Amino acid sequence: MDDLYRQINQELSQGRDSVLATIVRQKGSAPRTAGTRFLIRSDASFSGTIGGGKLEAEVLQAAPQVFSRRKNKLLFFRLRGEEVAQTEMICGGEVDVFLELISAQNLHHRHFFNNLSSLSLPDYKILFVTLIEDQGSADRQGTHFFFYSEEEGGYFPNPPPAWIQPLRDRLAAFLTNDPPVQLLTDPSGKAKLFLETWTPPATVFLFGAGHVSRPLCRLAKMAGFRVVVIDDREEFPTKARFPEADEWIVRSFDVGLNELLLGPNPYIVIITRGHLHDHQILRQVLKKPLGYLGMIGSRRKTEIIFEALRREGFSEEEIKTIHAPIGLAINAQTPEEIAISIIAELIQVRGEGQVKNKPWAV
Repeated sequence: MDDLYRQINQELSQGRDSVLATIVRQKGSAPRTAGTRFLIRSDASFSGTIGGGKLEAEVLQAAPQVFSRRKNKLLFFRLRGEEVAQTEMICGGEVDVFLELISAQNLHHRHFFNNLSSLSLPDYKILFVTLIEDQGSADRQGTHFFFYSEEEGGYFPNPPPAWIQPLRDRLAAFLTNDPPVQLLTDPSGKAKLFLETWTPPATVFLFGAGHVSRPLCRLAKMAGFRVVVIDDREEFPTKARFPEADEWIVRSFDVGLNELLLGPNPYIVIITRGHLHDHQILRQVLKKPLGYLGMIGSRRKTEIIFEALRREGFSEEEIKTIHAPIGLAINAQTPEEIAISIIAELIQVRGEGQVKNKPWAV
């Protein structure tokens, strides 16, 4: 989703409209859940998917009308019988898809998505609110806003006054139960408010910019992570070698990592060229609150480093938090295969909810 918002902002910055198709309600068997998005550009190219087949084809057919009329559209799909066979659905289901024109002429859209795409609140849960209104004008202001941590600012932009109290009345239950989405009735009774939670992508710090890190960087971006590449050799962590990375840092491994802005619950992947560097990094980050900590190497190398950490006073509980050998056991041999095993483990950790979201309120 993070990448989709960046694409929307890119289209807006170039003065181009786009249509954002969002599943706002799903019942029964469906290929994608509520909150899944699909971006359709003015040149008919698109990004993402809401399930393919007949469902996606009809959305693509409806998009030109949204562009030309500058009116949003709510589509209702009730698939049965032969229609089911033309989608990824198994037993049929119901899906409502909201097609919204994201207009470059709408200052609210430009302001909102520009701020959203540059939002840097990793591991903070954010609540998005979108006005769902069939035949609503693409020029209407105040159709989107988001809440985030009070310590970071509260909400953006200012929501319509009529929305605030009804949302406050529902937020406690929303946060406690933590449903991925909710569809509420707008205070006017004429539309719906689509509420969804989202956590900005966690950051993966790749310590070591060698052969394994290059495919791992690509895979991590594909999996929705933010990626920072760090090495002590100036010619290694470069945009030319890691075009997908978000940041490239040249610094020594032995000192100064405390000055590195890791942020809350970072994912630390140690893939340096030697035991010494691995040990230097581990001793600096092991006591920090981490979402993931993994180190490449053989079991013998791992035991040597672990024993050194014990002599330095690190507890067994702390050492047990290290994923070593790194990655899932898939008999990986090549750098690409090793990268796949590592990203699979990162996805597994993320899916198990080991990253703790910071609390927030409005």
